[in-house]
Amino acid sequence: MKLSKSLFLLIVILFLFSFLGSFVFAEERGLEVQYPEMGGEKISTSTTLSEYAVYIFNFCIIIAAVAAFVVLIYGGIRYLFSSNNPGSMKEARIWIYSGIVGLLIALVSYLILNTINPEIIVPKLEEIKPNTGIHLINGEKEKYIADSQNRITFDATSLEFINTEEELYSVFVCGEEEFDGKNSKELINNGAGTTYLVSNVNSIYFLWNRPGVYLYEKAGLSTPPPPSFLQSSSRYLSNETKSIRIKDPGGEEDPSFLAILFSDIDFEGKKGIGVAIKDSYDINYVKNKISSIDVSYVLPLNSPEANDGEVIFYDDIDCHKEKQSLSSKSGASSGGNHFSEFNKFGKSVNFSFPVLSFEIKGNAWVIFNTEKNFSGKSEIFKEEGCYPTLKSTYIYLPHPDDEMAPKTATVFFSPK
Repeated sequence: MKLSKSLFLLIVILFLFSFLGSFVFAEERGLEVQYPEMGGEKISTSTTLSEYAVYIFNFCIIIAAVAAFVVLIYGGIRYLFSSNNPGSMKEARIWIYSGIVGLLIALVSYLILNTINPEIIVPKLEEIKPNTGIHLINGEKEKYIADSQNRITFDATSLEFINTEEELYSVFVCGEEEFDGKNSKELINNGAGTTYLVSNVNSIYFLWNRPGVYLYEKAGLSTPPPPSFLQSSSRYLSNETKSIRIKDPGGEEDPSFLAILFSDIDFEGKKGIGVAIKDSYDINYVKNKISSIDVSYVLPLNSPEANDGEVIFYDDIDCHKEKQSLSSKSGASSGGNHFSEFNKFGKSVNFSFPVLSFEIKGNAWVIFNTEKNFSGKSEIFKEEGCYPTLKSTYIYLPHPDDEMAPKTATVFFSPK
């Protein structure tokens, strides 16, 4: 008997898995089997979870009734062939009684539930609505898309944003099955519910509005293709950047992403640097090509955390002062270059003496340049400690006749 119960339970589980598996992806590929109507419910590609529950409930009631009826018939057959054997007749009567009881239980349970509250046998499950992504729409049909996707088979005539513009900046739609950014079209999100008419959407790319740096290949943040997204530095970058957008996680007085762009790899460039921070950017010196980019998270100079850092410049090697030294801490910037945003997030200094070594303390870091307007060679230093000489670096030629040496520097302060 235990074996029979286990076998019956296993059969029920396998049946439910096979039944459910056939319509889990029904919306994607359509129904392979036309299921019969049960209690007024019929399975289709648009059937909701609550409707599935009603369908399965009605199906189970019918199965229970059929099973009880089969048991009743089986008991009757055994009774007919009992050959007046008292033992066989008794066992057959038990089967008949069990079948009758099963039928009564199935019928009475349905009637009781329907009498007490008809909604008990028609469960209403609240439909879970997505709060992120988009809807592709065709008439009364909708297809939910949560993120970037290729090989979309839904024939959409319109697209509706679910997210706000602060969460999802835009989407790019493409007629190719594999997304091709250069052959795509950008749809800007103007707020939840924003709707566009579309056609031939076979792939889609989501441009989430995450904090970081967005590099556009066209001026004025124009597209296509979609911008490249960075949250960290890159020593090698193949990108024809013409404009930049910075997305910060906080407000005006909070830390900001700072992007410093170089025309050569490894954060080097003979023609100066480009700078992007918050809503401003200046890439005049590297407008033809950007080969590397330093992305940092920097504090405003008036932030209390910025007081933990300092950079000291020396006129002798090994961080020794022969005649002069200069300390740069947080506070009002002395200016010194044309990048106006530096005056809020970086302390700029022009050197009146040859700087041969320097020391970084706390959460400070520094970028040097061989020209006061940052149009010359630049180099970044971020590790804390003493830098005993600059003569072997990219920004300092050892021969004095070459006259290439650091003429300006900007000190920044990053959160710990």
